[in-house]
Amino acid sequence: MGQVKKASTALSKLFVYGALKYGQPSNSILASSSNGFAKFWCKATTTEKLPLVIATRYNIPFLLNKPGIGYYVTGEIYEVDDRMLNSLDNLEDCEDIYTREKQDMNIGVGEGTIPCWVYLLQKYPEKLLSLQYLSSYENSSTHPYIMRHRRTHKHPAQDDLSYEAQN
Repeated sequence: MGQVKKASTALSKLFVYGALKYGQPSNSILASSSNGFAKFWCKATTTEKLPLVIATRYNIPFLLNKPGIGYYVTGEIYEVDDRMLNSLDNLEDCEDIYTREKQDMNIGVGEGTIPCWVYLLQKYPEKLLSLQYLSSYENSSTHPYIMRHRRTHKHPAQDDLSYEAQN
């Protein structure tokens, strides 16, 4: 009899750069086993320069899919199971706002790179490119991150990211 491997034991690498990082407002999502499994693996940096901005009235950190602009962004790699990825996809409005794709992340001098899932903003108004680019995200009193349950449904984050001209 062949050994049967459970699919749920397969772990993926996930690069987080914003509110999911350790010590940041949404890290409790990764820490909660009810969402699935997540374990800190190492610190890492994007292999390409990408614009990391804080945007919308909720001060959400976004990594824009515009390689070559901005900085090499530092973040953390977690090992996660499929259940955690699904929980995060729901949280990150995957497909509505973000897309989750694989990108190589730099794990240190002499260590090379490793492919990781990362949430990127694919569609965004050009005005986001005029915001200040960050190399690392930290929640701050200047731009306090508004947790999702405290956001108003009257103004979903998508509204601030729409293409409509603001009058």
